[in-house]
Amino acid sequence: MSRSKETLESVVFGTGLTALTGATTGATIAILKNAPVKQYAISTGLNCGVFGATFFMVRETFITYQRKQNFQFGLKDSETKDIDALFSSAMAGATTGGLLSAAYKGPKSVVSGAVMYGAICTGLQVMYTAGNNWRQQWILEGGVDRPVTNKGPEQPKEVFSIMKYINLPSWFPIHQLSEEEYNDLLDTKLKTLEAELAQLEKEIQSSNKKAD
Repeated sequence: MSRSKETLESVVFGTGLTALTGATTGATIAILKNAPVKQYAISTGLNCGVFGATFFMVRETFITYQRKQNFQFGLKDSETKDIDALFSSAMAGATTGGLLSAAYKGPKSVVSGAVMYGAICTGLQVMYTAGNNWRQQWILEGGVDRPVTNKGPEQPKEVFSIMKYINLPSWFPIHQLSEEEYNDLLDTKLKTLEAELAQLEKEIQSSNKKAD
């Protein structure tokens, strides 16, 4: 999938999900307050949709820029994925929070809005990254089978999965694992093992020198 198409899907899906969440929350609050449900749902949904659209557009802009830098320095996207996501979410949250605070409350609220929303988005990204890393570790340890690419007669029959027919963005926590993503996981795991092995060899050499 091209980067431009991935960006468009992420922005559209993220905006829609944010607006839907806002509308649902607004309707729930209206029911609890015995207020007009439709008015609350539409108002909250629109506000959350504006925030979501701005946030995801800014976030994808930062991620695209960072990936271009990775290419220039010969780095793989999988190697900097976590820090790129954290930085992009923090900057997008701060930028969006500052802009919307200025629009709704005036210029004096820019700093407070940027700090508050930047901190919230950073915290959410940290939690998402931790959960996603746990999921990746679970996959590498045998939680799920490796994606099947060869369709010869010796391959077992694939189990039906509705996730194959739902095209979700790569950042969404539940999506069909692609061959490229699986290879990235293996590559990351290999680099981690190599680093641990190098550290172990240094410790062994240090122990041998002390023993001599």
